Amino acid sequence: MAGIWSECIHPGLLRGHNVLVFDGPGQQGQLFGRQSSFRPDWEHVLSPVLDTTLALDGIDADRVWVYGVSQGGFWVARALAFEHRFAAAVTDPGVVDVSTSWMQHLPARLRHLLERGDVQEFDKEMALGMRFSPDTARTWLFRARPCGASGYAETIRAVRAYNVEEVAHQITTPLLILSPEDEQFWPGQSQRLAELTPGVSTVVPFTREEGAQGHCQPLGRALTAQRVFDWVEERLGVSAP
Repeated sequence: MAGIWSECIHPGLLRGHNVLVFDGPGQQGQLFGRQSSFRPDWEHVLSPVLDTTLALDGIDADRVWVYGVSQGGFWVARALAFEHRFAAAVTDPGVVDVSTSWMQHLPARLRHLLERGDVQEFDKEMALGMRFSPDTARTWLFRARPCGASGYAETIRAVRAYNVEEVAHQITTPLLILSPEDEQFWPGQSQRLAELTPGVSTVVPFTREEGAQGHCQPLGRALTAQRVFDWVEERLGVSAP
């Protein structure tokens, strides 16, 4: 929650916005308290959240917008392909295919085993590799737990469902896509998401020269907030206090 506070809650409150924050499936309290898992079809998550928001007193339905950070860049994009009531949306960064952040670390032989469907051999070689790299094993367990799958190949198969390539063209919501230089997890995908959503998307680059490179611009959050909220308020027709 500390990261989300600095990324969007505090800047939003400073700019006079009302902010609603929630844990999605497989995140924070939903993961550790309810043992829920990630799911790719986030329209079934975000639409009920929007319904709840619109039922609150004093909400202007024409000025509700959504902000997805990190892998939330995928979840928001996926939901927007089916949920068209938001006035604007931000993905920080743009994410088209979540699985690339997993696949890019696999040796070619292991990728070949996956493509061949040799689950048993893939899991065997992965287990052997993990025995010789405890740090990698810990990282895998941390990343795999929210996916709700048990085996190595099963986890990769689950993650590959997180892809908006085939549905992004359905997005009609004005979309701001943040694109930091030196993106570690999904390089190039902000631009790809923009290519899939012509006419509704705006890409905003963040550079090393600005001190705003890297995943979610960790050292450039003030600049990020300025650009995000300036864009959103222009779309919503409101002025910052």
